[in-house]
Amino acid sequence: MLPRFICLPILTLVLCQAVHAKFPDDPKACKYGDAACIIKFINTLISEKGLQGDDDLNLLKLDPYTVSKMNIKQGGDSPVNIDLTFTNNDIIGLSNLKFKKAKGFGKDLAKKHELLFHAPSLRLVGPYDIKGKVLVLPISGSGKSNITLVNPDFIASFVGKPVVKDGQTYMEATNFKLNTKAERLWYYFGNLFNGDKALGDNMNAFLNENWHAIFLECQESVQAAFSEVFQNIITTVFSKYPYEKFFVDQ
Repeated sequence: MLPRFICLPILTLVLCQAVHAKFPDDPKACKYGDAACIIKFINTLISEKGLQGDDDLNLLKLDPYTVSKMNIKQGGDSPVNIDLTFTNNDIIGLSNLKFKKAKGFGKDLAKKHELLFHAPSLRLVGPYDIKGKVLVLPISGSGKSNITLVNPDFIASFVGKPVVKDGQTYMEATNFKLNTKAERLWYYFGNLFNGDKALGDNMNAFLNENWHAIFLECQESVQAAFSEVFQNIITTVFSKYPYEKFFVDQ
């Protein structure tokens, strides 16, 4: 064990380096509120670093992006009344996200920020467990599933929360909301009804024939579940440096 008189300077040095760490040059920081630059920054970062992640910016590995647990619970008077849990699933396709518009990201981080983005497809693949009723039919099962969104568009909005650490102000994404539209959804649930192939095939066909009505009924629950994913990605990135270090002066 190192003596205290050695440990203290080392600890001080580490803390100073963390606070004064230099923002990476690639991609370069933008001016506050410069929407065009911010979109270019995000798209460059995702296209170049999305597959492996980037420690310099705390960007998590996006493809595949593993979700330990995601729950979609739809009840009440809805014709879709289900309790659906995904465990240790992979989201595939986040590295192909293309951001189109940005609002906010000015000097006052505590205001509303908004991002509009698109993906050719997103897939959620892995173990599931479901029970309940879809429209007029009961559904139950557990196994492997594949939920595919084709050409989804997203609008994400959040309010920045100032978090002070070591005298520096960082941004945490709060009040996160996600609006989602998709050209098509494809559902596949394996091992439905204790492995009864005929019943399972018929149910999967029914789900895909009625995908739009089912999505509309579950839209809020689905958006809330995916909001947690995007909120975590954004907050993790902004936890790397103080907010002001992500931007350059006008």
